[in-house]
Amino acid sequence: MSGQLAKVQRMINKADHLITISNYVKEDVLQHLEIGDTPLSVIYNGCDVKSFPSFNAPLYRPSRPFLFTIGTILPKKNFHVIPRLLKDTDYELIIAGNANTTYQKQILQEAAAYGVLDRVKIIGPIDEKSKYWYFSNCAAFVFPSIAEGFGIPVIEAMHYGKPVFLSDKTSLPEIGGNLAYYFENFDPAYMRDVFDKGMAHYEATQPMAALKKHADSFRWEEIGGQYLDIYRSLIA
Repeated sequence: MSGQLAKVQRMINKADHLITISNYVKEDVLQHLEIGDTPLSVIYNGCDVKSFPSFNAPLYRPSRPFLFTIGTILPKKNFHVIPRLLKDTDYELIIAGNANTTYQKQILQEAAAYGVLDRVKIIGPIDEKSKYWYFSNCAAFVFPSIAEGFGIPVIEAMHYGKPVFLSDKTSLPEIGGNLAYYFENFDPAYMRDVFDKGMAHYEATQPMAALKKHADSFRWEEIGGQYLDIYRSLIA
């Protein structure tokens, strides 16, 4: 067992009840650690989205319809596959978050290979007001991450009723449910087909209310109650 796993195992050995933030993480724990008879529950992360309706001054203002994504810009986020969706479209791509310099170069190289470099903007970290603006105004949220324990940005995008395009890896299908559109692989033609069909389905079905309802099920008022139930069971 590695040093990091051993550290986690020592904490597990002291626990009266274990909680993971997704079934994906639960299965990972069961595969790599020993929990014995300790109860293990799944409670998803809570997410209360902040709104700023009067705000209209984002860090960068796109000049055309845009796709949006946000997160620490590392290879596991898989953001470099998104620029291929811009080819033969009028979309810009806005990527927000702290960037790994090497991976940022890879994203821009991918954009250049598809002839869309001028429409890919990596804008760095943003405040809550700018995040609100981008989620509110984007044409779609694209999050092809291949390593997520949960995925709070997915819930944020759904709160605003946006079409959400995710990878089908790790925990993301749990979070997006049947209201998201999924990339099973990252072949450019396949991704474009999923995107085009997803956008057409979204326009035809107008699922904004269902998306908002799904996002609301992750509010801390609901999630906090689940934690409270467990705490009460431990002291009863």
